[in-house]
Amino acid sequence: MSGLATSTTKSKPAALRAYASLRFLGNRLEPERISAIFGAEPTTAYRIGEVFKQSRGHEVRGRTGLWLLSTRGRIDSTDLEVHFAYLLGVLFPGGAKKVAESVRALMAEDGLEADVGCFWYGEHGAKLPAIPDAIHAAFAEIGAVVEPDFHTD
Repeated sequence: MSGLATSTTKSKPAALRAYASLRFLGNRLEPERISAIFGAEPTTAYRIGEVFKQSRGHEVRGRTGLWLLSTRGRIDSTDLEVHFAYLLGVLFPGGAKKVAESVRALMAEDGLEADVGCFWYGEHGAKLPAIPDAIHAAFAEIGAVVEPDFHTD
């Protein structure tokens, strides 16, 4: 008889995928200005009326300006807080508020809006993540609301 045994205990249902994105929108949005403040290149950016390619390759004309920085493909973690930490590191580098203050001023000047989308997908029965109040509060400093999109099998 073999000394190997098979466990019949099931592991807890797990998260399968997660990412988050910081998005700025507005008719007067100039992508280079936001990139210059953050010192980061966006995942996607365009001005109002500019033609761009969607993820499936279709060309469309932007109905408003957009600057989006996504953790999808940048951060390899199913822990949503890791994704938020990345975006908050761009917004508050080294914990300083100077970048957030600069972007908030630009938003007021150009009439821009911001939001934070977050996606999480887990196995059937997995517990949905909770977004800590501190994360909501940090993004609220620039007027961005966190918009969750959570699903399980």
